[in-house]
Amino acid sequence: MSTSGRRSKQRKASSSETVVLHSARSRSGRKIRRQGSGKRAAKNAKLYKQGYHRGYDEGVRQGESSFGLVFEGVSIIIPTYNQREYVLQCVSSIEKHTPAPFEIIVVDNASKDGTAEAMLRKGGMVRVAALDKNRGFAGGVNHGLMMARGRHIVVLNNDTLVTPGWLDNMMTYLGSHPEMGVVGPVTNYIGGDQQIEVPYSEVEDMWSFAARHNRPDATKHRETERLVGFCWLFSRELLERVGYLDEGYAVGNFEDDDWIIRVKLAGYRLGVAGDAFIHHYGSVSMKALGEEDYVVVNKDNEQFYTQKWGDPHALVADTSRLSLHAKVSTSQQENTPPLGKEDSPDLRQRISTKGSSDVMHKLRRSTDFYPEGCFISDIKGDVYKLMRGHRRKLNIPVPRGISPVLVAKPDLLGVPAGESLVSVGEVQGWPLERSHVHAQPVQSNRDALEEGMIVAATNERDIWYQISGSKRRRFVTPYAAERWGVKSGHIVHVSANQLRMIEEGWPIIAPPQLLNEDL
Repeated sequence: MSTSGRRSKQRKASSSETVVLHSARSRSGRKIRRQGSGKRAAKNAKLYKQGYHRGYDEGVRQGESSFGLVFEGVSIIIPTYNQREYVLQCVSSIEKHTPAPFEIIVVDNASKDGTAEAMLRKGGMVRVAALDKNRGFAGGVNHGLMMARGRHIVVLNNDTLVTPGWLDNMMTYLGSHPEMGVVGPVTNYIGGDQQIEVPYSEVEDMWSFAARHNRPDATKHRETERLVGFCWLFSRELLERVGYLDEGYAVGNFEDDDWIIRVKLAGYRLGVAGDAFIHHYGSVSMKALGEEDYVVVNKDNEQFYTQKWGDPHALVADTSRLSLHAKVSTSQQENTPPLGKEDSPDLRQRISTKGSSDVMHKLRRSTDFYPEGCFISDIKGDVYKLMRGHRRKLNIPVPRGISPVLVAKPDLLGVPAGESLVSVGEVQGWPLERSHVHAQPVQSNRDALEEGMIVAATNERDIWYQISGSKRRRFVTPYAAERWGVKSGHIVHVSANQLRMIEEGWPIIAPPQLLNEDL
């Protein structure tokens, strides 16, 4: 084949749709040649094309009508890159050892080893997304999350083998408490406390060990502070609250830690199902980079993680403290009956549903940690302003000086819709310019701090806050402020005493970077 021919073929295989159509054309061509030439062959070819297009159009119609529908099963997402044999083994183990309703979504990051084609040939419950370039672990997972239709979701490394009872035992733990957000298994090879000692050295001997180990046993369920992203189980509701992985992490490493921090900020717990063992070959895609490239990628991702979060453990602890304080304040208000109505039915109803209401109160969304008054946009280009817990769509051209931040559709849909903004007069800029509030440092008078102002104490000029809902909300890092377009020129300096007098509100975090235009 000529060089130009090879290039043309590579271009045709740049997406999952193109791969499928190319495969269909190849098979049809062989059939037509066998049927002979001349008028008969031309007629057969015409009939085939007509049938093909009718089938294709019907498939598109059914796909559009079913888009967004959720099925009562599990979507298992497997990102992969140049690991055809591993992912084939992984998929086979799922098909053999997963009796619950499921779909498998293999996201191929532009492999060169025929992974996408091998997955397409499997058919069955396997759906394939053949990406046109390597988007790394985060990008691959996000694409799979976008495609997922299950009520529950598993993110699974391609170099794993699942075993009898793996999913049932994890589901049991996930359903044990409303705050249990993400559950992971134990394994033979991983960082952290999910690794256990195993008696086998060959995979052939692993199956008998796993069968014994995976007998349901709730005493082996335990909470943890970290779950490695080689295998996660969580609900669709959690995804809608927490959102996608941050694609600012190149290739792999630390994007799982990043997402878990956001899960914990949302108020969820993490659990290890000790009675669910899966085999893990161990970082085959990362090892394929070579030691030198691996070190570079790992170092860069670690720096990005630190730049984004600072001290994430202190951040989670502070947020939990704020959540507990808010819960106590709300409980005190609810348990104080109106004058003369101590036995009101409403009060008894609130008490009877205390458990569920407490959980809903504690659980938060990523957008709760976005600044008040900021502008966000979706991939279609629609722009919204976050105002008092609502998203208000701009039905006017975006005013000059406003740069909306791209967020994923689940983030947008999780915020209640408010009235649209239809006039320029309703659209106050973001961030507030210092010249619009105070030209001089504010030394006194708490009321002088206006809603939306960006402030810093005169003795801590590098720690920035937004005044929002009569509370001070700290930007967790300079990177978080930068992602929202806040610069030093927006800062109004106030006295430390004045700042301390203001109640503390939810911290402000950076939104995840999204590089995939389909999200």
